Amino acid sequence: MKKVFDFYADTNKKNKEAFFDALPIGNGHLGAMIYGNPFEEKLVLNENTFWLGNKDRVRYPKDFYKNYKEVQRLLLEEKYSEAEHLTQIGLFPNPKGEAIYTVGAEMRLSFPKEKIDKYERTLHLDEGFVSVKYESKENRIVRRYYASYPDDVIVVELEALKEIELVCSLDRDKLVDRIEATANQINLECKFNQSDEFHICVRGYADEVKSLGASLILKGKHIKLHIAMATSLYNPNPKKYVNQCLEQCLKQDIFENAKKDYMSLYHKQSFICDDEDMTYMYNFSRYLMISSSRKNLPANLQGLWNQDIFPSWDSKYTININLQMNYWNVFSSNLVPCFEPYLKLLETMYPRGKELAKELYHVDGFVAHHNTDIYGDCGLQDHYLPATTWMLGAAWLSQTIFDAYIYTQDIVLLKRYGYLLEDAAMFLLNICIKDKRNYLVLCPSLSPENSFYHQGSKHHLSLGCVMDDEIIYDVFTKTIQMNQILHQHEDINQSLKEALSCLYPFTKSQYGTLREWHEDYEEAEPGHRHISHLYGLYPSNQIHPGTEEFDLAKRTLKRRLEYGGGHTGWSMAWICAMYTRLKDGENSYSCFKSFMKKSTSRVGLDLHPPFQIDGNFGIAAAIKEMFVYDEEGYIEIFPAKPKEILSVKFFNILLKGNLLLSLEYQNGKLKYTIEATRSVNIRIKLFGKIKEEKIKKGINVFEIEE
Repeated sequence: MKKVFDFYADTNKKNKEAFFDALPIGNGHLGAMIYGNPFEEKLVLNENTFWLGNKDRVRYPKDFYKNYKEVQRLLLEEKYSEAEHLTQIGLFPNPKGEAIYTVGAEMRLSFPKEKIDKYERTLHLDEGFVSVKYESKENRIVRRYYASYPDDVIVVELEALKEIELVCSLDRDKLVDRIEATANQINLECKFNQSDEFHICVRGYADEVKSLGASLILKGKHIKLHIAMATSLYNPNPKKYVNQCLEQCLKQDIFENAKKDYMSLYHKQSFICDDEDMTYMYNFSRYLMISSSRKNLPANLQGLWNQDIFPSWDSKYTININLQMNYWNVFSSNLVPCFEPYLKLLETMYPRGKELAKELYHVDGFVAHHNTDIYGDCGLQDHYLPATTWMLGAAWLSQTIFDAYIYTQDIVLLKRYGYLLEDAAMFLLNICIKDKRNYLVLCPSLSPENSFYHQGSKHHLSLGCVMDDEIIYDVFTKTIQMNQILHQHEDINQSLKEALSCLYPFTKSQYGTLREWHEDYEEAEPGHRHISHLYGLYPSNQIHPGTEEFDLAKRTLKRRLEYGGGHTGWSMAWICAMYTRLKDGENSYSCFKSFMKKSTSRVGLDLHPPFQIDGNFGIAAAIKEMFVYDEEGYIEIFPAKPKEILSVKFFNILLKGNLLLSLEYQNGKLKYTIEATRSVNIRIKLFGKIKEEKIKKGINVFEIEE
């Protein structure tokens, strides 16, 4: 599949929004945004370990625990204003921020200007590269851009019918120490974080190459530029590393290496339906995952593509939904290797999260608040009452370890990483207290980034909220199941089971919706972008058809949208996924259309605004569940298929239990296959009926008509 665009992004330095119309390439470590200008091309370059901020800074107040216990006492006495005042003074961190992901550099390619007759910029999803083609009266030029994972370089290749001259330069607005061109090479270097280093090296190849000032001038019909980048946070000797990468390129067919590697992942699955936007967005999501999440760091708030020295929200890892959303579809989309960086970040977070549980809260376990960074900083972030004290980051992130096992059946993975899940559960078991009704609660608690009115005043902190209960339920339940599978820690399981019986139940609010907090507060923002209390609907699966809470969830979504909810891209993607979980194809499709119309750039990047990649990954998860539901111990085909979709081919969807499902549907006829590595009995729900199927090892074929 390829997507052709007949426009290029504006390379005017002052036009920051043009970045959203550039096309991304990446290998999980290096990335570039391709603007595609025929005459003044721009590539925004990124190296995903280039983070501003030192490691192991102590950012919490020394008297944190004493203040925390006093805040807890005040909330138990419903003294909200006093509790929030003390929180701002006595709990908020200083310095308030974690490390900041920053742009690498900007590369400019200048060409002779002439009148163009034809132009196209193409994203080649099947092969993993971007091309720019244009013709003039005198010449025809093809440019190809790609990032090689095996070679760890970015490459620009140009072919022309007639000789062309290209001027190549590098720049970085701030924090740059040296830009120098010699022979066929440009070097950019900068020191950051006092002792860390960042290096870019660009080498040019053509019939004629010379340096002039800090630029390269290249002439010929065939021109190549090889780009390598590294920091000392990635490699102890980044200068040596980038030069080694470039030397190695001379011995390789880099394009074939890059293409073969990319295709080995991308072609594990295929999807096409008769909605072109849906087809593109699903496949684009898989392209972005392969390009931004390999054996290094996971995809951050912008994947790895960032144009700013100091980006919005630091372009790091927001873990009260955003990083999690990035990986909602990683298993179903059959891209399990792309999950490895997520696990590595959790491992990085663990030692600090373990220390903070002791230092801040005086309990054992693994805690993380609502952000983290390259160093795995688990401390409180920002001075923002609706978010800063949220302490469920480790609990939400770590339970995905169990999900990975459920999909892959990889017992080695569970044995290796299971301690992260169990320690996240232990923190919550140790930190929760009983309220006056004997329910187990977190205190202080907050429903991420939302607020309520109590006795005429607006507040954020509370004594327990529904999202707490839902996450606690998941992390306790999955820990119990893990320990049973591994035949370990029955004593811990018994404690977790007892705690589960004390969780607050789903309750109806004054608005006829699902209650968001334990008390029936008046909502301050009925259309808030976060819908945290529906975590239990999606991505979790605690709210089932035929229950009161299922109907309450429907009314909750309806009310949110009536008051303007879903106004950010990631939020609309989440709402779309929630409607698929409600088996509501009409509304899920309507949300998808709204997402495309209001929340994406012209090339399909999710806009918060600005660009924020979680919506791209979240919408793919929603699309998948329109066609396949894989929860509650059965597989449902077409749980929320929009009536507008009359044909679909969806191959190699990874199901729980390490099964592969492929389906073809057209003219009311459905053919589906299930590929298994062992014999297994499963339940299939199709057109409203559930039936048992005996699946044999190998490929099992089924055909049916509506």
